[in-house]
Amino acid sequence: MGCPFQCVFCDQRKISSEKNTAVVKIIESYLKTIEVKQVQKRVEVAFYGGSFTAVEKERQIELLALVQPYLMSGRVDNVRISTRPDFISVQILDYLKKYGVSVIELGVQSLDDRVLKLSGRGHDSSCVYKSASLIKEANIRLGIQLMPGLPGDTLDSILATMEKTIEISPDFVRIYPTVVIENTPLHEQLKKKKYFPMILSDAVQVCAKMYREFINNRIQVIRMGLQATDLLDKQYVIEGPYHPSFGELVLNQVAYELMVEQINIVKDSADYLKCIVPPKQLSIYLGQKRINVKKINSILPINFEIIGCQEIPFNQFRVATQSRLITCFQKYLS
Repeated sequence: MGCPFQCVFCDQRKISSEKNTAVVKIIESYLKTIEVKQVQKRVEVAFYGGSFTAVEKERQIELLALVQPYLMSGRVDNVRISTRPDFISVQILDYLKKYGVSVIELGVQSLDDRVLKLSGRGHDSSCVYKSASLIKEANIRLGIQLMPGLPGDTLDSILATMEKTIEISPDFVRIYPTVVIENTPLHEQLKKKKYFPMILSDAVQVCAKMYREFINNRIQVIRMGLQATDLLDKQYVIEGPYHPSFGELVLNQVAYELMVEQINIVKDSADYLKCIVPPKQLSIYLGQKRINVKKINSILPINFEIIGCQEIPFNQFRVATQSRLITCFQKYLS
């Protein structure tokens, strides 16, 4: 609902619920699954799928009003919305705050003006900076959604968008590598060979780079890759770096890079080499189908293994040779 543009990557019919969804019924059905509300957990109503603030104001207020009894009773803690950067203003933020909106996610996608134009976004990067600034000034938590691999994107433009996002300093980001969805303008470009999506391995590597840089700058990464749902499933994805466990693949890559960085320090003097990791993170370090073990063994002249140990905390792993035991601290997988 609400979006006045046709971005090349989007088919709102696939990712939006029906207009007349029974909001209260949905809220009640989910609240029933929360038997005892824990103090450390927050319950949130989130309006997703369209561009919330681009919907008619009366409809926005009608939807937000339905949540107010839950906020007042304490059964719901706050409201989150997603919207476009060009539908944010001081006036809009004033009434959103009045109705309990405390988190706004902006569908930024890219901060490269050429990429934005080729993607049919309908605004430039200056609009993003302005709306992000207004949201932060209103003391509303800011999230930014990025889509590496859009038309015109290169590795340089993707990493430049990452750096510019770090400068904006949102509270969190989501990273959705661009995939081609059925019956979108991007699908037509693909058929005419005017657009070529990233391959999965390249998307994993660039997202691992983005993930590490965001974490280094204290920006939380709350999701990587599209979620398979009834509204957006593999059958609608024609081509591109779609994987149902894309985020896990990225963490596997990060773990691989962390281990290799330490292994390179000691490998020349080692007769054997192993990484000792927290048992609950063993699958992350191993990688899907033990791919990390296979890749590291392929670059080492000696045998390498990864094992779990209960003594290792989540923010560490250890590299062991016949004569050395190195404790490595990390902040990406804990």
